[in-house]
Amino acid sequence: MHFFKNKKESGWAAFKTSNGNIQFAHVERQKDSKPVIKAWVDQALDLHSDQAVEAFVHNYGLDLKHCIAVLNRTEYQLLQIDAIDVPPAELKQAVRWSIKDIIDFPVEEATVDVLELPDTAISSRQHFMFAVVARNQVIQERISSFLDKASAGLEVIDIPEIAQRNIAALLEKPNLGLVLVSFSDEGALLTITAGGELYQSRQADITDTQLQDDNKDGREMLFDSIVLEIQRTLDSFERQFSQIVVNRIVVAPFAGRDALVEFFKKNLSIEIEALELSDVFNLDQVPQLADLAAQSRIFTVAGAALREDV
Repeated sequence: MHFFKNKKESGWAAFKTSNGNIQFAHVERQKDSKPVIKAWVDQALDLHSDQAVEAFVHNYGLDLKHCIAVLNRTEYQLLQIDAIDVPPAELKQAVRWSIKDIIDFPVEEATVDVLELPDTAISSRQHFMFAVVARNQVIQERISSFLDKASAGLEVIDIPEIAQRNIAALLEKPNLGLVLVSFSDEGALLTITAGGELYQSRQADITDTQLQDDNKDGREMLFDSIVLEIQRTLDSFERQFSQIVVNRIVVAPFAGRDALVEFFKKNLSIEIEALELSDVFNLDQVPQLADLAAQSRIFTVAGAALREDV
């Protein structure tokens, strides 16, 4: 979902607001080296205060940057639907009609975007696409708070699945699929990507805090449920996209991750890797991001800021 652009600093700045906090990362891609995280923020912000939002925007120069607002998981739906064979100009309207009985609010109140999968990667049996659906009110609130009132350079509204896909694209190996699983205070997000495209995603109500529970038995029950969800997702993926071989599961950073990674290695018959942001990004300008907890908090916005079409 795009808005207007003016001449601004290079790279993208992405921000995400939830529970009275804002996470922000400014990333600049490099031609022959890792993308650079130039700045990051994770702090409290009163989103109901126009003055507080305006002060944040100007303190961190969001009025001088290409900005992306990332939605929270409760603010949108990502629906896998059958592909619709209509001219491109008619696609979004056709998708609106096809999802009107799926969503739990009137489609007239919805903002809809579409993510298509490349024809070359789709099984001949069935062709899928994704519909991204959010209430108009949610989109308008971001525009009003950050663009209209605070003059941030807001150009795009994005979702965590696309942010995670952007990171996965830098980790993939040619002609192979990749599972990337991340955890935050909103829960777990599992994506399967190949060739830089998102093919499947799953969300689960398991937070990074829960995975650090001192109760070993309770923690391993959660580990078991994550393994089961991964196995089910891989089985579903193989049925839909049998021509794509998934060879690795990568676990995004969060504090206390080692126990989960070891559990995966013992219980999943696939290569397991632990990701740190330094594997993907140049962190020289933000040495504080050596901390896994900090990496977890800005994982989504750093991924969103990998967007290329400035």
